[in-house]
Amino acid sequence: MSSGFATPRVKRVISIFGALCVLTMAGCDQSETNLPTPKYSATVVKTEFGIPHITADSWGSLGFGEAYTAAEDQLCNMALALVQSRGESAAVFGPGPKNRNASRDIVVKALAISERAQRALAEQTPPIREWIEGYAAGYNQYVTEQQGNFGSWCDQADWVRQATAEEFMAQYVTLVYTLPRIAGAITAAAPPIAKPSATKATDMTSMPRDHRGIRIAALDEAPALEDTLTDMKLRDMGSNAWAIGTKRSENGKGLLLANPHYPWYGIARFWEKHLTIPGVYNAYGAGLIGTPGVAIGFNDAVGWSHTVSNSKRTVMYQLALNPDDPSQYRFEDDWRSLTSTDVSITIKTPEGLVNKAHTVWFSHHGPLMALPGLSDDPMTVFAVRDANAENIHTFAQWQAMGSAQSMDAFIDAHRQYNAMPWVNTIAASADGRAVYIDNSNVGALSNAAIGAWHETIKAVPKLQYLFLSKGLVILDGSKAMNDWLETDSPIPNTEPFERRPLIESEQYVFNANDSYWLSDPENPAASLSPLYGPTMTPRSVRTRMNIALLRPDSDYDYAGDDGKFSRGEIQTALFSNDSLTAAMLLPELLSACRANPEHTIDEASVSLEEACAVLTRWDRRFNSESRGAVLFREWITRYPYDETYLGSSLFQNSFNPAQAATTPSGLANSDTALDKLAEAVLLLQGEGIALDTALGNLQIGHRLDRQYPLHGGNRHEGIANLQVTNTPGNNPTETPVFSGSDAFVADSNSLSETGYNVVHGSSFIMTLGWTENGPEAEALLSYSQSGDPNSPHFDDQTQLYAEKVWRPIRYTPVDIEENAVSTRIVSSAN
Repeated sequence: MSSGFATPRVKRVISIFGALCVLTMAGCDQSETNLPTPKYSATVVKTEFGIPHITADSWGSLGFGEAYTAAEDQLCNMALALVQSRGESAAVFGPGPKNRNASRDIVVKALAISERAQRALAEQTPPIREWIEGYAAGYNQYVTEQQGNFGSWCDQADWVRQATAEEFMAQYVTLVYTLPRIAGAITAAAPPIAKPSATKATDMTSMPRDHRGIRIAALDEAPALEDTLTDMKLRDMGSNAWAIGTKRSENGKGLLLANPHYPWYGIARFWEKHLTIPGVYNAYGAGLIGTPGVAIGFNDAVGWSHTVSNSKRTVMYQLALNPDDPSQYRFEDDWRSLTSTDVSITIKTPEGLVNKAHTVWFSHHGPLMALPGLSDDPMTVFAVRDANAENIHTFAQWQAMGSAQSMDAFIDAHRQYNAMPWVNTIAASADGRAVYIDNSNVGALSNAAIGAWHETIKAVPKLQYLFLSKGLVILDGSKAMNDWLETDSPIPNTEPFERRPLIESEQYVFNANDSYWLSDPENPAASLSPLYGPTMTPRSVRTRMNIALLRPDSDYDYAGDDGKFSRGEIQTALFSNDSLTAAMLLPELLSACRANPEHTIDEASVSLEEACAVLTRWDRRFNSESRGAVLFREWITRYPYDETYLGSSLFQNSFNPAQAATTPSGLANSDTALDKLAEAVLLLQGEGIALDTALGNLQIGHRLDRQYPLHGGNRHEGIANLQVTNTPGNNPTETPVFSGSDAFVADSNSLSETGYNVVHGSSFIMTLGWTENGPEAEALLSYSQSGDPNSPHFDDQTQLYAEKVWRPIRYTPVDIEENAVSTRIVSSAN
């Protein structure tokens, strides 16, 4: 694979007349051309910032135009996603850090993802199957035309190759499934009799050339429990979404804020698009790379966004093994045999490609997984069950959502499919309705199972903590009552629609990744299955900040004197970057600091006088020009994140369910707080960083050789506009266009040698409302539309985001025509 960047090929120019032939599907005399009609054909009109408006006369042609155009912007990432879902990551990129590539390949093959995808594609309705087949054809057409001149970081790469519709379906299966995300824990699990003896990590470069297999260093060692549980919760994935109802909207029509927090690099980026089949479908929005359809967006009647749900899509089962035969586990009064699947993967090493065989073990609940630290008994193992194992209709549900011409029809789309894998849906409509639905999939548990689980976590505080902080649910795998129930849900053994959270309000609903309990803060929801997340428990500081921005009686007044929002006021509120954590804690921290301007730590005296002055002058916001934000961040991130909502070392006043939006509160221990402030001062001084340096001097969006000072805050800081600053994922092969450093300085939790690297956070950001003329919206795609550094759309919107400049969405035919940058027809070779 070449390390250079290629210049993109110039596409052929199509006449406006030819484009109108497809747009109108009339008035074209094909006899004049004497050419066969292609199987797939679509018109692509691009407006500013490279946004495509794709029109076709069939679902297959729509998918063709969508994938062909997406590949122009995101071919490398699309191909990378296919590599992963084929189970070929280690063959292409090597075993990966902590053997993530090898482990994922093993699990993808052990779960038979390819076979599942074949069955799933066959079970789609004809329109959805045609859409996916057309999508594959469009991708393949682009790959074929480029003849290896792919540009960007995958130029000439042999792993960029054509894909079948089944392979794109496999990518979808991998996306909705949780288990490939925790592959390291699955590959590390085995009953004691089959467990390999502990060995030291092996340097693969020193292994003999003639070995028939390969030892993957530490493949039989489980990732740390916290890493596994974080991956199970979709590591760092989050979002905010607001739906404003008729009583809080200036014109009485619905308003929507979409603010998903997703990676800036790799395969989980959004790509913006407008998809139309005249008279059939017309939806605008964004979807994850390599997937057809609009996942977050709007049509004439309804707009929606998603947030990652707090639901527990996976359930752990504790199994007791038979002392006389550890390949068996107890189930009621009998012993059941574990089953196993042997797989072989190919791994790229310095000595070439080698094969590795591995065995994955299963109970009837699901595969075994290693959870180190939960049990010291070698005869106790854990299995995991994933509620999305049979979820195959998410594309169909998104299609139905995008086609819905009323809120009732939109809700019915959820009821029909129950296919949102791990997200909430927050929706607003032209007639002023505001709705929250957690349509993610969780197992259907009996009341007896739920009751027994509640008693267990009351008796074992560690399990209660792991449930509240990490979402871990462990059931007794020997009891039949803990098996999932048969229900009438379209997805077997999952909660039916009637038992899933649904909240409607004339005021507003929102979500910021906590459970459904306070999605309408004025009317807290009643408890449902604990697998949909806890109620009557502390909320994150970002959830509390969202409530503060939305509530008419809070200290923030972004809705103005009338207490009703406009789109512009929503934009101002989101980008205010007010820090709730600072508002709650800074007054008491400053009082302690002023009373103790000299503080002793590790027998050394540290002057806090300048720190006090800097924090006094700070505007308590995380804007790029804010001075004091860096010092506050280095102070607050010295507390574990869990302490910002669960612990007692940070807050003096404990959580009160009756005051959930304002508790916990108050600084707990001023001596501890001053210790941490002194540590922050010493760290910054040691790095030569002024205590009052502007946030934008360090918080940077890296777009190769260009750096953009960015606003936004981390999760400790209680800011709605989230920007996560750390290393850009677990696999550097996924982020070769990242130009920052992943080496952290001193003992900081987020400051690297190149500053606070923004790698994750606010991504596709949209505000939507309606007037008498229909929907009107603005948006930003923070990391920009293209992943190709040669494209003018690689960082054009990053500049807009840095400057807080929103761009209008072009939706109507007139608006699209007036702002068209290019118009062309893309069609299949046949």
